[in-house]
Amino acid sequence: MNKNKKPLSIRIIYWSTEVVFWLFLMVLVLSVGINIAFFSEAFGDKMQLSAALPVEVNYTEKGTMDIFGEPQEIEFTDALGKIHFIDTNPDMAKVFGVALLIVVIISLYIFVNFRRFIGNVYRGYIFEPFNIQMLKNMAYGLVIFWIFDVIYKGVFYYLFVRNIEFKHLEITGNFSSDGILLVIALFLWMLSHIFMIGVKLQKEQELTV
Repeated sequence: MNKNKKPLSIRIIYWSTEVVFWLFLMVLVLSVGINIAFFSEAFGDKMQLSAALPVEVNYTEKGTMDIFGEPQEIEFTDALGKIHFIDTNPDMAKVFGVALLIVVIISLYIFVNFRRFIGNVYRGYIFEPFNIQMLKNMAYGLVIFWIFDVIYKGVFYYLFVRNIEFKHLEITGNFSSDGILLVIALFLWMLSHIFMIGVKLQKEQELTV
């Protein structure tokens, strides 16, 4: 096993990871509590929930602004925003609660694997089969997160958003796919294969000594 001195950057990442891990656990407990409250309808019909719109919207509102002392006519073309559900329907709140819990669980799964990976690196064990598996698990978790994100946005749009009508706003139906998650997952997958080469070279070196 290859033990190295602990650089300052590794120590900072390690202890920051420990702090964030416990914060994640608190968020998990909180999300479980929120779901219990939603399913028991403890808030009644007076909940005021807000959610990010999963699609872009077009504004038909026009206005003016002053540019160099001259009025300039402007209009909003597209934007992302949040929607406020006044006196939120309890069944809708349950959907949001379950979605929140799933997001927290997937995120915690990814972060736990990252924490275990960083912990191994902190202890000086770098090119290890354990680390390879942790990198792969993080890549799998990110792909699962991306799939859930796409499903959530599609369901949210078809169940709720597509029937919204405003005077100066048009729902476009254009989803943002958050493809950066797949890019990061691919990077971690490639990194795991680099670690596999490192493990192989380390074993060959041990055999020649």
